[in-house]
Amino acid sequence: MSLPRMAGIALGLISTLLGLYGLLHVRPLPLSARLGAMAPIDRNQDGRISASEWAEAGRTPADMARLDVDGDGFIGPAESRPRRKPAGGGE
Repeated sequence: MSLPRMAGIALGLISTLLGLYGLLHVRPLPLSARLGAMAPIDRNQDGRISASEWAEAGRTPADMARLDVDGDGFIGPAESRPRRKPAGGGE
């Protein structure tokens, strides 16, 4: 077996082992990461924004009510995503 071939096999084996090591040390993202840009507002990182967290961030109750579509008193991941207007124009 040639030296370049052995070096290639060794590098492949090393990169595989390093990849497996990395997979073993992966930590899950906090629930608040699902909130996207609003994640910093979620102080307790429970994956939803309460009225008190919203107020602490200097936001208005009216804006909270507008985003809280299901009316549960929290802004969840689905509610924190920007809504797109339907394409095609309104005739």
